[in-house]
Order: sequence, then structure tokens, then C-alpha cells
Amino acid sequence: MLACAVQAGEPLAPPLELKWGDSPSWLVGWADRYGLDKNVRAPGNNPRLTILEVGKAKGPLPGHEATSVEARFIDGRLFEVAVHYTYPGRTSDFVKGRFLELKTGLTVRHGKFRLNGKKKPLVKDGIATSSEAYHLEAGEGRMLLLAVTEVTDVKRGDSSARFSVVYRNESILAEE
Repeated sequence: MLACAVQAGEPLAPPLELKWGDSPSWLVGWADRYGLDKNVRAPGNNPRLTILEVGKAKGPLPGHEATSVEARFIDGRLFEVAVHYTYPGRTSDFVKGRFLELKTGLTVRHGKFRLNGKKKPLVKDGIATSSEAYHLEAGEGRMLLLAVTEVTDVKRGDSSARFSVVYRNESILAEE
């Protein structure tokens, strides 16, 4: 089972021991302990929003298969976490297999996902992209989104894929 995705605890709890409504300090401290890269964005068009991205220049996060995590805070309170999985050097089939394994585990735990969207390969300038996404709403404003994207160089036949798991708690936004 993929390490960062399925955890015990409250329904759709965020990963990495984060808690809904937390400030960025726990994630910053965790990143500091492991010497991880941190990027903070504060979009000018939404001054209440802060986005903290944590990752490594190479390889997965400590103790996880995920390669990066992106946490979103409104007024300093956690309301969304996206966990990104990339597998450099691995085939698209391998990555899509890991995605399906994760989806199966989360389905057993939380229930059936609904197809959110599926885009057949779109070819532009010799590059084909395709994606599919699924979501699950668990009540109380909590949502889980799974998305996988594949990019193929049609001329060379090379392809790569990545996927993300997004945990979102709308109730934090509704408490305003």
C-alpha cells in the first residue's frame, strides 16, 4: 500500500500528521527536520491564501512514495493538501499501476469514487496528453480527488505519468 495516502483516524484526515485548520508551522518544521525544499506562494489576487510546497530536488519524501506535497492555507488555516507522486525513470504503465493500487485502497477505506473527468489523448506538436480524475465526497465538506496524467512523445514513443491525491476540507472555508 502506498505510504502517504491511507491513514487511520477521522474520515479524510489530511496526510503527514497534518490536521485541518493547522497553521503552516508543523509542515515547515517537518520540512526543516529533513532538509526539504520549501516554496511559499501568496497570490496577489487572494491575499488570504498561502500555498506551501514541500519536496526534494530528487527522490521521494522521507518515509513516503510521494515526491512533493502542497498545502493550502486560508487565513493561516489548513484547508487543502495535494500529495504528488512521480516516479522518474519508471514507465507510464508502472505509474498507472501504482495509481490504481492507491485508488483501490482508498475505495476500500472510504467508498466508491465517481469519475470526475477522462480526457482521451490529445496530440499537439507530437506530444499526447491524457488524464483521468475521480472524486469522493465524505460529507462535512470533505472531499478526496485522485488524478493521473500521462504525457507521451509520439515520435519517440517515450511516455511518463504522474498522479496526485487532493484532500480538501470545505468546512474550513465555510467557517468564515
